[in-house]
Amino acid sequence: MQSVRVIVVEPKNPGNLGAIARLMKNFGLDDLAVVNTNRIPSEDSFRSMKGSQILANCKMVETLEEAVRGLEFIVGTSGVKSDSPKEVLRNYMEPREFVRMSSRIKGKVGIILGREDIGLTNEELGICDFFVHIPANEGYPILNVSSAAAILFYEIFGGEKTKKAETVTRMEYDRLIERFKESLVENRYPEHRIRKTTLMFRRVISRAVLSPYEYRILMGAIGCNHRKKIKT
Repeated sequence: MQSVRVIVVEPKNPGNLGAIARLMKNFGLDDLAVVNTNRIPSEDSFRSMKGSQILANCKMVETLEEAVRGLEFIVGTSGVKSDSPKEVLRNYMEPREFVRMSSRIKGKVGIILGREDIGLTNEELGICDFFVHIPANEGYPILNVSSAAAILFYEIFGGEKTKKAETVTRMEYDRLIERFKESLVENRYPEHRIRKTTLMFRRVISRAVLSPYEYRILMGAIGCNHRKKIKT
């Protein structure tokens, strides 16, 4: 099964965090991080049941950046999605598609569950490599965070077993994204479009799940123009 860290951002409603911990126990997950919450309410502890040890051992961190350290790929979740190819930030994949893709990754994958009221901000979604949306009734599409967690964990637990591929590290991956962004600046790409285009590149490359060979080829290709400029 895929190695996963579950990250819950600023949980607000009593019991949801406990329910998530219990679900993690149900589906064989044990790495939980909680962002910007000072204490675990008693209702959470009550609802965690057999997942109480997971709740007791969870990492309490102040920022999302701390929570994602050590991860190779990061997936954000939200009930708000877009079917337009131009809305890069909220272009989505469904849980089964995500699990099929991420099962090839050797490193740990982080699943970020947002706040019960506003979910994840655009800035938080911007650091994610994937964006997963769970289809539901268009008249009432927003799931309770623990219900969404149950569906995702079930798909991970029962997901297709595929051979793990040798993939690049997150540090290498971030270096490629940064090199791409630098090339846009060097080639005088319209400044107001750089952020969106870089995000689109991130999502495209994430879906590809790069091998070290593919990474080296892309780094060399993107870096060609940079080297020419230095020589001149």
